[in-house]
Amino acid sequence: MNRFFKHFALGTAAVCVLAVPALAADFTHCADYLKDMGLFQGGADGYDLDRTPTRLEASVMLVRLLGAEEEAKAISTYTAPFTDVADWAKPYVQYLYDNGLSNGVGNGKFGSDSLCTAQQYTTFLLRALGYSDAAGGDFTYATAMEFARNLGLVDMLNCDENNFLRDNLAAMSFTALATKPKSGEADLLTKLVQNGAIAKDDAEMYLGFFSDYRDYAAAITKANTDAAKMSTDAGVALGMTLADMDFLTASIDMTMAMESDLEHLDQTKLAYDMNMTLQIDPTMAAAMGLPEDQATMTQNMECWYADGYYYVKSGEDKVKVALSFEDVMEQMPTSDLTATAAQVEPLCAIESLTKADNSDGTVSYTINYATSSFNGMIDTILSSLPTGTDTTANMAFNALDAEIFFRGDSLSSMEVLMDMTTEVEGQSMGISMVMVMDNIQTGDTVKVTLPSDLNTYPEVTAEDMGMVTQ
Repeated sequence: MNRFFKHFALGTAAVCVLAVPALAADFTHCADYLKDMGLFQGGADGYDLDRTPTRLEASVMLVRLLGAEEEAKAISTYTAPFTDVADWAKPYVQYLYDNGLSNGVGNGKFGSDSLCTAQQYTTFLLRALGYSDAAGGDFTYATAMEFARNLGLVDMLNCDENNFLRDNLAAMSFTALATKPKSGEADLLTKLVQNGAIAKDDAEMYLGFFSDYRDYAAAITKANTDAAKMSTDAGVALGMTLADMDFLTASIDMTMAMESDLEHLDQTKLAYDMNMTLQIDPTMAAAMGLPEDQATMTQNMECWYADGYYYVKSGEDKVKVALSFEDVMEQMPTSDLTATAAQVEPLCAIESLTKADNSDGTVSYTINYATSSFNGMIDTILSSLPTGTDTTANMAFNALDAEIFFRGDSLSSMEVLMDMTTEVEGQSMGISMVMVMDNIQTGDTVKVTLPSDLNTYPEVTAEDMGMVTQ
């Protein structure tokens, strides 16, 4: 049975987007959105997201994001000194040359077919946002990446500096549309609509998306100021199918309280009580030759963390193990699933986000994550594993959604739904999970009470407990 849980653990680990930077993703949804607004085009083979863009392709996108495509197309005379520009692209290059936005690569060449780097495209996007890299300007070419990160334009998901692809170009361009330009509009898309470069009807859905995303980011940021001290009730319901037949169900109910010291994490105090029930389908159990009394497993665990030790009580068994706080969090069943909701996710990881003001006084955000992005990351994780690793070559998220509620400036409750398929020994396995966190409390009202007998717990090693540590 451990093999099934290895597959499940690998899948849920991929949920934590921000924990795994610079992974190849799939931002087809961003390309679709850009195309919908008339800003991105593909060819006979689609979007070609898996190849590096050329300087010419990046330059055309810059003109579009400047809201100047119609103005460029109206240019009838080509006087720029570059001899390597195709006829169809000459108006775009002429516009950039006339406005001092591109001077080519020297020797009378624009570098049309040269490959565009992440730093070059970031510089283009900053110019589209109204920032200057001229002498005495806002940034220099050398500082473009850092400047863009500070603006939120570049994040650890949308930009791969080592393998910059049209996929990244699409994700970064979509992020740029949601970024506030130097001229002060709510976002670049608003500016393009105001300038008439994009029709309001074509942009209306995305303007709402960006506005709700900004509100969500602000709400998460405010909530996180008190999240160092937090308590909650949590529940996880898990179902697995094997070859389209019910295989296993599991439920985890948990209460948790934490008082963390952000500057000295190992001085954090943590307490949680977890009850788990695991049930193998009777038909499957019989087929596997399992006795009836082994088809169901229940377990209760009470755990605490204090002074660099993790304490575990299960029935009459009591042990403690020296662990860092980060390693303790790795042992908790909801840590990967809640990681994305505990931070402001990159815009390119989200397919849709809507805000609602509810009758009970809460504000909720319904988030549908872009499963293609997560599936691309899973492919990268799997391909990077050592040869011979016991894993699968076919794993995919079908759905990853969240609903997050706030009351005032505080996180109130949340629900995360995950559905994925994988392959185990040639058979299809389906995994569905719903995780609910309710009665969330934050701030100084949260207190962790430790048992008085922790000093009597015998010490063991992490290996003795079967723990995987960093």
